[in-house]
Amino acid sequence: MLLIEKITELKGHSGAIYSLSKGLFSDGLFSTSGDNMLAHWDLSSMQFSGFSVKLPSIVYSVTYRKDNQTLCIGTFTGHIHIIDISTKTEIKCIQLNKGGIFKIVHVPNQNSLFISTASGYFIVLDDVNYTIKKELRLSNLKLRTIHIENRLNRFYITDGSGDFHVFDLSSLEKISTIKAHKESCNTLLIHPTQDILITGGKDAFLNVFDKISFEKLKSIPAHNYAIYDIVSLDELNLIATASRDKTIKLWDAQNFDFLLRINKENYDGHTHSVNSLYWHGNKKMLLSAGDDQKIISWKILQEAEKSN
Repeated sequence: MLLIEKITELKGHSGAIYSLSKGLFSDGLFSTSGDNMLAHWDLSSMQFSGFSVKLPSIVYSVTYRKDNQTLCIGTFTGHIHIIDISTKTEIKCIQLNKGGIFKIVHVPNQNSLFISTASGYFIVLDDVNYTIKKELRLSNLKLRTIHIENRLNRFYITDGSGDFHVFDLSSLEKISTIKAHKESCNTLLIHPTQDILITGGKDAFLNVFDKISFEKLKSIPAHNYAIYDIVSLDELNLIATASRDKTIKLWDAQNFDFLLRINKENYDGHTHSVNSLYWHGNKKMLLSAGDDQKIISWKILQEAEKSN
């Protein structure tokens, strides 16, 4: 039996929080927000780390480049700000004019930054001088996420049309486009142990696809409103989903049975849309963030661990 304990709330943002991602060190966490701030948190002390960056507009995305100690920060206005970590100064600003920057992924073996935008463009930048290497319009709608799978030499892009696109990582050529949802395909998870992909959509369904044939294996009415994020809790063999319906749900990672719902009424959870999740495996800690301007940390235990 699963047990959930709310650890604490990390407060400081004054706008909706759009993303959580790995920070500057193993226990670090970045958050991006509608208050134009990028904030960094220390999950050992569960406090603000002291590092933040104020941007000219709403912040959607960030990636930390350890190789050159910079941050690449994407904003609502379509700018990518390159920030030197040591001085917290901007060393470059790129204006792409393709809508908000939803995702930035550094691909070192390609010497590239992969970028997805609100206006449906997939863009590849050189990671040294930040010139455009490839620009491809995949949709008239938002491209929310990019997911790299090195084992199959592929990457996946989710599309507001309800599709996800499959690309060859070496050639950057499109392999296939798969209809995943009736409405927007918001997020995708590469299953850690099985040859399957899991997508979450605006239609509130969780869909499971064979990774080779792309056949749809399961379609689960998972939430009441749009699903915005899916993460794997590898150490616990669980999957967590976040939704506009203000809840987080936990699922068995092997058969996708529903296990537990984290909500305001039973767990003092979020009061508004839950937009992003982050799993810290060593601490068995799940972090969630949303429109209520809070980051909430959750401890997930088995019943035997609780009694100890």
